Amino acid sequence: MSTYRPKDRVKAAFRRTFADRVPSYPILGAYTVNLTGADLRDFYTQAKPLADGQLAALDAYEPDILVLMRDLLTEAEAMGSEVEFPEGQMCQIRRYALADEPEKLARLSPPDVRNDGRFPCYWEACQMVASQVRDVPVGSLLVGPWTIAANLRGAENLIFDAMKRPDYVRDLLELTTQVAVDAAVAAQEAGVGVSYSEAAASCSLISPKIYREFVKPVHRRLTDELKKRKIAVTLHICGYIDPMMEDVVDTGIVALSIDSATSLEKMIEVNQKRVVIIGNVPVTTFEQGTPEDIEAEVRRCVDTAAPHSAFILSSACELSPAAKPENVAHFARFAKEYGRYENLGLAAGGGDG
Repeated sequence: MSTYRPKDRVKAAFRRTFADRVPSYPILGAYTVNLTGADLRDFYTQAKPLADGQLAALDAYEPDILVLMRDLLTEAEAMGSEVEFPEGQMCQIRRYALADEPEKLARLSPPDVRNDGRFPCYWEACQMVASQVRDVPVGSLLVGPWTIAANLRGAENLIFDAMKRPDYVRDLLELTTQVAVDAAVAAQEAGVGVSYSEAAASCSLISPKIYREFVKPVHRRLTDELKKRKIAVTLHICGYIDPMMEDVVDTGIVALSIDSATSLEKMIEVNQKRVVIIGNVPVTTFEQGTPEDIEAEVRRCVDTAAPHSAFILSSACELSPAAKPENVAHFARFAKEYGRYENLGLAAGGGDG
């Protein structure tokens, strides 16, 4: 039996060394209602269904990391965007706070991230899980400054603003960066690690020029500010980031979770082990593929990235309730089996240190 605990495997990846196998986990948010039978609306609005889902996933899949993945709207909702919870569907924005009245930005201020909106139930869930889990790292999933801005203004409006009135966008990002910092401090107080989703910040939505001019500076400011508080930042960007890989790696983050649209091979080449790479088994494979397809994707990721260390195997993004349970279970099993470093001729404790 292995003497390595999940946190030992994760630490080894961050130290650029090797434990017994590649650390692995599926990113599970609303999918966990399949394990608990919780109502989807309750999952998004109450602490216990969110916490119970992660604890059920821990029992079912024995992941090396737990991330309390909820929706990406809590920050914007607390600032005035209206959110709805259609029966049996993932939550969505009904009205953007700044969509029709951009001048309202002058009257917006950062929310109380400990007490406003749905924040309290989220921190309660984080505390519930962190208090019951010892050997598995537990992380939060917060929303990055650009995506908070998109959830306040609307993504199309925000892109148009970046081209037509850049000072407005910078003012908006000044506000949302402060919200992101405040949320990270609250996560630290809740006893969980910090990761941000920037779902709206990939080249699938914005140009590399917009990223470099507007988003990269606030990512750098965010990481610099949090380093002062001894908070390390993991970043997830949905979609395609190949043209701006170097820029993202250069923001000061410690780990980067990449979507399946992004080339893992190119990411490994560009990164050169500067940050830990997490990914990138396609979500569509979990939803539409077979266990054999899952195996093929695990092999691809492990063969490409595991020999370098600084790699954690994961789904490319959050798995929705539409993911096939048999595929999620098979990923959890096969990742542990195929990801053993001895299969790659790598000895435990090796690496760059």
